[in-house]
Amino acid sequence: MPEIKKGIYRHYKGKEYEVMGIAKYESTLEDLVLYKPLYEQNMCDYWTRPVANFLEEVEWEGKKMPRFEFIKEKTERPKVGVGVIVIKDNKVLAGKRIGAHGENTYAFPGGHLEFGESWEECSKRETIEEAGIEINNIRFFTTTNDIFEKEGKHYNTIFVLADYVSGEPEIKEPHKCLGWDWYDWNNLPTPLFKTIENLLKQNLNPFEK
Repeated sequence: MPEIKKGIYRHYKGKEYEVMGIAKYESTLEDLVLYKPLYEQNMCDYWTRPVANFLEEVEWEGKKMPRFEFIKEKTERPKVGVGVIVIKDNKVLAGKRIGAHGENTYAFPGGHLEFGESWEECSKRETIEEAGIEINNIRFFTTTNDIFEKEGKHYNTIFVLADYVSGEPEIKEPHKCLGWDWYDWNNLPTPLFKTIENLLKQNLNPFEK
């Protein structure tokens, strides 16, 4: 199968699309190009087209040209993460991560900031989803700029402080975390997740904030 590069393409009539990848038609296993329009329309979110049709040349205004012309790779932008420093009895909650991103490092509860979500909402949601505990008094602590070169990821992480309210930390997502425990700020377990390494470079202490 000819390679279809992900990125931005221009249709021969002028409109632009983003190719997401290759899909399969279930009944025949035919390869289909999955792409979405980069302009306002209300017909659908995505289009599919047979690979050969996507790659073929057409004649337009007396000239032969590709039906879709590759323009550029999609420009990636940093994602926003929220890290929650949960405080209880002068200790903070951390867990050992598993999975591809930050595997075998220790991190605080947290995750992606969803569209339309506040820092407080994200902090409460992620802490419940990951550790099963209730928190309150959520307040801004600091931010870090985190570039994961090997994984090709870039995050701006918002760290917040939060007070423990109730519940016992438990493994709610066993595919992401091996377990939770409470640690002294000056004696955190290692190795640490990159975002926390960057946080510690700022020489901030949540108990002095």
